[in-house]
Amino acid sequence: MDAAKIISDISASTDHKVKTERYKSLLSDLVSSGGASNLKLLINHMVDEQTPLAISRTLLKEFATMLEKLPAQSQKDVAHYALEKIQPRVVAFEEQVSVIRIQLAKIYEDESEWRESAKILVAIPLDSGQRFLSPAEKVDIYVKIARLYLEDEESVQAEAYINRAAELIHHVTDSALTLNYKTCFARIQDYKRNFMKAAVLYYELSQIVGENDRLMALQFAVTCAILAKAGPQRSRVLATLYKDERSSKLDIFPILEKMYLERILRKQEVERFAQTLRPHQMAMTSDGSNVLDRAVMEHNLLSASKLYNNITFAELGALLEITPDKAEKVAAGMMSEEQLPGAVDQRMPGSIDQIDQLIQFENLGDSITVWNSHIESVCHHANLILDTIVAKYPKYAL
Repeated sequence: MDAAKIISDISASTDHKVKTERYKSLLSDLVSSGGASNLKLLINHMVDEQTPLAISRTLLKEFATMLEKLPAQSQKDVAHYALEKIQPRVVAFEEQVSVIRIQLAKIYEDESEWRESAKILVAIPLDSGQRFLSPAEKVDIYVKIARLYLEDEESVQAEAYINRAAELIHHVTDSALTLNYKTCFARIQDYKRNFMKAAVLYYELSQIVGENDRLMALQFAVTCAILAKAGPQRSRVLATLYKDERSSKLDIFPILEKMYLERILRKQEVERFAQTLRPHQMAMTSDGSNVLDRAVMEHNLLSASKLYNNITFAELGALLEITPDKAEKVAAGMMSEEQLPGAVDQRMPGSIDQIDQLIQFENLGDSITVWNSHIESVCHHANLILDTIVAKYPKYAL
């Protein structure tokens, strides 16, 4: 087929409608034949300033929708060529460029080229002012970019785009798009090791996603709850997960049960659970241990505090299968958090006697102790209010 001659003949036509239909017919024939070189000739003609803009826009949009009929490699070759040729006049073809990029990104996604697919979508002009895009259309692109970066383990980049979506999500009424946003947001919290928040979000998703995905979302919720910092908040989330009848179907239910019942976890159980974790969930912490080690140590220490009134560093180290020094350090870290002024929801109240190398646990189960803690919290906040008033109005100082 002599595409150049046919293009020349069509361009000579004076009937706008006939010309458009003949271009479409030519485009269809070129796509069916799979001839990339002839398609490039047509693209050159379409972006030429001599071609009427109305025809160029119609044909380029048609071209974008027909791309998928070409072989994968030809699709990429021709799409990249089209984007390169359109670039000098991109302002005039924003909608066409967007359609081409969305199709090209889909090709790379099908080939598991997540990052390349995301980069192609990032270049779509969403805020140029040349065309109107609804909040839902923008959120859809932002969520797709975030999801692709997550597939490539690029959580920082993903968070940047999910944050942009967050500014517009309240305008979105499409439940499927909202669900995709929530899923990406939960995964980002997981990657950021904000496991408590991720567990709550995953559990919410386990009740609203499709039937086939609910158990997977529930497993993610359980995993994140197990990896979260030990304390009252995690205990409440564990209770919710444990009491969900679906949890008993999970392979990791035994470790969930032991954590909920505040039983000490043994090394073999932890190693089996570690095999189910993803790389970011085994990330190293500042003290050289990984996220799972820290979570298990804190849980076991909290469990020990329910069994003992006091315990020596050496005995605690033996119980937790760590060194006495590390046992003291972990206990000190958990106890220091509860020393924050006004704290009532304490992780592990108690004290450390370094001379006798003894850890003294404080039992908050006693109702009087709990009542005293609440009174202390109220008094502390009252003092803060008084201090603020005096700082602003010194004349009221006693």
